Amino acid sequence: MKRYNQIFDKVLIEKITKSDPAKDWSEVGWRGIMLNRGDMWIDIDGRIISINNQSEEELKLKNSLIAKQKKSVNSSLSNFKEPVAVLETSKFRIRIDDLGNDNYRYASWSIKQEMTETPDLVIEKGVFVADGTGGNHYFDFKKGNFKYRCYFIVLGEKDSPPAILTVYQSGKEILSQDANIVSR
Repeated sequence: MKRYNQIFDKVLIEKITKSDPAKDWSEVGWRGIMLNRGDMWIDIDGRIISINNQSEEELKLKNSLIAKQKKSVNSSLSNFKEPVAVLETSKFRIRIDDLGNDNYRYASWSIKQEMTETPDLVIEKGVFVADGTGGNHYFDFKKGNFKYRCYFIVLGEKDSPPAILTVYQSGKEILSQDANIVSR
């Protein structure tokens, strides 16, 4: 409610008010009802599920938050397009950034270190993989015969962790740690 006027700008309000329910709104099974090609989603009771419209005010806020994050990491990592997530396991702090063009970067530190310090490990050319339609997804990063997978659990069991870090060496799992999502 605090940011209502930022989210519901003139452009989005006009899309909603000028929409024709018979032509512009579509029921998409269990996913809900969408306006146009997904500008906004509602459930069958009319509650908003998602808004996929970015106002000018939101874009300004987003850009200022990204600029602030670029200053809060080690200077060697400040060249990203958008931050993706920061994860913490019992031993590691992991940062994933979108470098643009479907290229993701993995940086990790000991949990005792700050992100302003030089990371212990940096891997670029990571890939994003959607895992089904429930929202679960992961990022894979390869370095030599090691693969680092950061798995995000959106739809899981009630005792599932929010994320999991798994490390493989030559295809064999050598480490698996539950992770908390610190920022997204």
